[in-house]
Amino acid sequence: MEVLRIVLSAVLALLLLSTGGGKLAGIESSRTIRDSLGIGAGSWKAIGAAEVLVVIGLLVGIWVVPVGLAATLGVIVLMVGAIAARVRAGGAQRRAGVAGDAAVLVVAVVAAVACAVGL
Repeated sequence: MEVLRIVLSAVLALLLLSTGGGKLAGIESSRTIRDSLGIGAGSWKAIGAAEVLVVIGLLVGIWVVPVGLAATLGVIVLMVGAIAARVRAGGAQRRAGVAGDAAVLVVAVVAAVACAVGL
């Protein structure tokens, strides 16, 4: 379970660093998604900051398991919010993004269970 927890934490950290960093940097593809979801620029940056904070928690959580558990719970909250935003937006965002966000949600749940077992 230890190896699974570490690997899933690293995978989630890389993914969220990419998406959160893109939001904070204002990358064009990220802005396009933001606009199609109808989310304001300030809220989008706040989500990006939350994603980067979760990355820090996931990395610290490799050595401090309770921090990793808290971070994986943060990922779960972020992904539930992302899925809700995409469903609300409908259209291409619903078709393109929900499956990917759901996959990340499943990985986060498995990582959270691995962390909880490690406590």
